[in-house]
Amino acid sequence: MMLLALSLLSMAQPIQAQSNNNSVEKIRVLSVPRTPEASTVVLSISLPKVGEANLRNPVWVQCRLDGYPLGAGTQNQRADELPVSNLGQSLHVVVDNNPYFPIVSHAIDPFNEDGFYFDTSYKFQIPYPLSDGVHTIRMFPARAYGESLKHENTFRETYFYVGISGNGPDTDLMGPYITYNEPSNHMPLTEKKPVLLDFYVSNCELTPDGYKVRVIIDGSVKRTLTSWQPYYIYGLKSGEHTVQLQLIDENSEPVPGTFNDVERTIYIN
Repeated sequence: MMLLALSLLSMAQPIQAQSNNNSVEKIRVLSVPRTPEASTVVLSISLPKVGEANLRNPVWVQCRLDGYPLGAGTQNQRADELPVSNLGQSLHVVVDNNPYFPIVSHAIDPFNEDGFYFDTSYKFQIPYPLSDGVHTIRMFPARAYGESLKHENTFRETYFYVGISGNGPDTDLMGPYITYNEPSNHMPLTEKKPVLLDFYVSNCELTPDGYKVRVIIDGSVKRTLTSWQPYYIYGLKSGEHTVQLQLIDENSEPVPGTFNDVERTIYIN
């Protein structure tokens, strides 16, 4: 009787493992076209100035965003397909390699008689204290469903020092790097809708025989991306998941840099 029980147990174990593998394989990463965007949207950072030193907490940031209304809803088909933030269109701000925080603050510039409603400056505090040393800021506008604008004038970066002065940032901002954007817990992610995968590429191009982005979901490589565009993730079940992005070179080797290997934890409802 004991031998029969052990035999049945040994048969059941491979079946359970196969079931788990099948569940993992149901996660798919599919490309979708970029949302069309106007070339007239322009972002610039006024403060902190490049290399500004001896700042104190809280650190203030000031930027100018022309031609893009923050807080407005995004009206297109993709807004019906994806989870949408109740903040509307926002400015995504990445300090160092932390998850972004969205900005939808009131503009500094009042309404002017020329009617340029959206040529506006914004001023806000970084919402957490920064340690003494060098820090970087990356920012870009995004749709209400999180997709970043990818025109060359819509992404800006700078570096500064808190408490000290120094000789430059730890990361080469002139070299190839990526900026993780979505998925994030700022979006109401659910099983019922696909999850947006989105990132920004700086100082390089993604090609089949050059730089690429490796996508790792829950510890398993799901796809190697050779084109810079948004992607939909299908099949994520309710609960906690990890999404990791790695910039790799033509030999599928990791590209050096702290921005080029980023993992985020997200929650699906």
